Amino acid sequence: MNWSDIIISAVSIIVTGLVSWGVAKLIELINSKIGDANAKAMLTAAVTTVTDVVKQTYQTYVESLKGQDAFTEEAQKTALANALETIKSLLPEKVKTYITENFSNIDAWLTTQIEAAIYTLKNSNTSSSGATAATDTAAA
Repeated sequence: MNWSDIIISAVSIIVTGLVSWGVAKLIELINSKIGDANAKAMLTAAVTTVTDVVKQTYQTYVESLKGQDAFTEEAQKTALANALETIKSLLPEKVKTYITENFSNIDAWLTTQIEAAIYTLKNSNTSSSGATAATDTAAA
C-alpha cells in the first residue's frame, strides 16, 4: 500500500463522516421547519378564531346591551367569559393542547389574544362600529 492509497482511504472516511453529519443536520433543519409551520398554522387558526369570536360577541351581545345602556362592568365580564367559552368550543383539541403545552395557561393566553384583537379592531380605520366594539369589549 502506498501513500496515495492511504490518503484516499483517510479522505474517504472523513468525507463519509461529513456527508453523514450533513444529512443529519439537513433532516434536523427540515423537521424544525415542519414543526414551525405546524405551530404557525395552529396559532394562526387560534388567532383567527379569537378575532372572529370577538366580532361575533360584539354583534350578538354587546350591541344589544348598548342600546339599553346596560353594558355594565358585569356585562363586560360576561362578554369576556362568553367569548372564552365560544373560542374554546371552536378550537380543535390539538390547537388547545399546543397552546397549553407552550404557553401554560390557555385562558390567560386566549384573554391576551382577545385584548389584542380588540386593540386591533379599535385602532383599525375600517369602521366606526368596529372601533366601538373594541372599546366596549376592551373593558371586559
